[in-house]
Amino acid sequence: MNMPERRGANGLGGSRLRALREAKGKTQLWVEMEADLGTGYLQRVEYGRVVLPVRATLERILSALDASYRERRDVLEQFGYSVATSPPDADEIAWARAFCRRELDEAPFPAYALDCTHRMIAWNSQTPRLFGLLPGDPALGRLAGRSLLEAWFDDASPLLRLVLEPEIFLPAMVRAFRSEMASFRGEPWCDEVVERLLALPRFRLYWSATEPEPVSAARALVPVRLRVPGADAQLQFRLSAEHLVDDIRFRLIYFFPADLPTMQWCAAGATSESHAEEITHEAHA
Repeated sequence: MNMPERRGANGLGGSRLRALREAKGKTQLWVEMEADLGTGYLQRVEYGRVVLPVRATLERILSALDASYRERRDVLEQFGYSVATSPPDADEIAWARAFCRRELDEAPFPAYALDCTHRMIAWNSQTPRLFGLLPGDPALGRLAGRSLLEAWFDDASPLLRLVLEPEIFLPAMVRAFRSEMASFRGEPWCDEVVERLLALPRFRLYWSATEPEPVSAARALVPVRLRVPGADAQLQFRLSAEHLVDDIRFRLIYFFPADLPTMQWCAAGATSESHAEEITHEAHA
């Protein structure tokens, strides 16, 4: 009778670990010393002679290599270990901000980055305009310090007052939220995020009334019509979320303009920003 093959027995975990070590520029001996391993142990792991290393040992090796979240998750999964997901720490948030900065700044429409707890960690110059705020307005910092999803459902929030069709937008946001959090279901912090949202009567109403739906496309678009302060017309967007490839705990939210007035509003903001940069450069000169 053939026994089922255990994950890790195909050598992929060891190969992935070796590739990571080489990419970090570390020798096997150096890692063994840093991770308090016996001489030659890492070589046996990398070449598959140790089929399934103890998880704690792998964690020490990965810590010695200063592995990122994505690298750690990748190696552990190759050895068949499930990987708990925790909210990012300050260093990981700083990395994500730097990683997505160029893409945010190059977007000719509002865009911002969220972490897995839905905190806004970075945004472009179009985002304050969308919320009717000046770039240095402290209200933007207060929005960034909390779950942005809470702000869309909170009766006291300035964001909810922008929404023209809450009966369309808010259920769509709940469905997107259910899909987004499916990757983290069962994590204690995920349950806490849901509980905080359920404390908001409006969210609880739509949560109870909205059934989970399968996501039919990788880029699910959420429609929204907004009454933006200073805009000559109502603005229409389609919201899209895309995860950072290197860390699924972060994602970029894009507000794609959905009609001509909204395209013109976005273009006017980009023109104003360019003009402001020209004036600043002339003043410095």
